Amino acid sequence: MKKKFRLQDVILLAIVAIVFGAIFIGTDYLYNFLAVAIGPFSNEALFGLWIMAGPLSIYLVRVPGAAIIGEVLGAAAEVIFGGTFGASALISGIVQGIGSELGFTLWGYKNWGWPVLTTSAVTTTVVSFGYELFRLGYVHYHLPMILALFSVRLISVFFFGAVCVRAIFKMLSRSQVLRQVQ
Repeated sequence: MKKKFRLQDVILLAIVAIVFGAIFIGTDYLYNFLAVAIGPFSNEALFGLWIMAGPLSIYLVRVPGAAIIGEVLGAAAEVIFGGTFGASALISGIVQGIGSELGFTLWGYKNWGWPVLTTSAVTTTVVSFGYELFRLGYVHYHLPMILALFSVRLISVFFFGAVCVRAIFKMLSRSQVLRQVQ
């Protein structure tokens, strides 16, 4: 693991941010459509897409802090591109980045396999759900509904933040784009 960012790391984080800012914009509009159909479960089902910039960033550059930076830059790109959530996306980006980073921190930035990705998915889910429990008013729901929302979020975050991040990393590795990452 590297201790500091190199120029190519900064460029890669910027590219990840721009790509995910565009993805976040697309899912914003999908969210608005789904919110009518399935209510609060739309947020939870799509949540994994909204956190991918963090774990992918740290998984690619392997520098402490990269998950937070990647997620915040992705949120900033979403805001700049005119996302429907406006500047509140930046606060969410900070919370989501901290949640993702925490999973890698717990492993001491030494494990880059399924255990760390799974831990990151769990910590991202717990931290972000704890924040949104009050922000989105979930605290007013009955416990079974809260548990159902949490479960859907955890599944979404695990799928997008662990399974898809690992798949993207493997594809990039096979293409030899990431020769510097072991």
